[in-house]
Amino acid sequence: MAVTMTATVPEGVASGGYFSVSTPDGQVLQLQAPDAGTAGYGGAGSAVSFAYMPKAPGMEDGSACVEMHADDRERFEAAMAAANAKQEELAAAGVVAATAPPAEEFVGFQFPPATFSVGENAIVTRSDGSESGCTITEVFLTALGPLYVVYLGQGEDGTPITKNA
Repeated sequence: MAVTMTATVPEGVASGGYFSVSTPDGQVLQLQAPDAGTAGYGGAGSAVSFAYMPKAPGMEDGSACVEMHADDRERFEAAMAAANAKQEELAAAGVVAATAPPAEEFVGFQFPPATFSVGENAIVTRSDGSESGCTITEVFLTALGPLYVVYLGQGEDGTPITKNA
């Protein structure tokens, strides 16, 4: 079930720019500042509302998953390493802490909610129509809806294969 939080757009973040928000469960999400003139948005320093999917217990080590084949376990571990590295990179660049929404009705810009959390497994449709298992490594919340970066495995040269979904 999605959790709703608020965050303040940091000074210096222009319309369309991204800023990182830390959630109570340790995820670092990237929110895109709404365009100037968007209803309910007053620019940097304004509060925005967003909803995200909290991490499921056992997600970090895979114990929340059904029994995995050895090949799947290997891909999962590589995906979690990539996701954790990206989360650390985002946190090191600076984050805004998410806060609980006010008790009264929120009267500001509200992002469409995310459906997946960082580290969650999913299935994506490839450009050729085939489907592949993947792991969510980044979550971007935008005015048009969430955008995810997914880890698909490693290329022949050992580099991670990630795609926007």
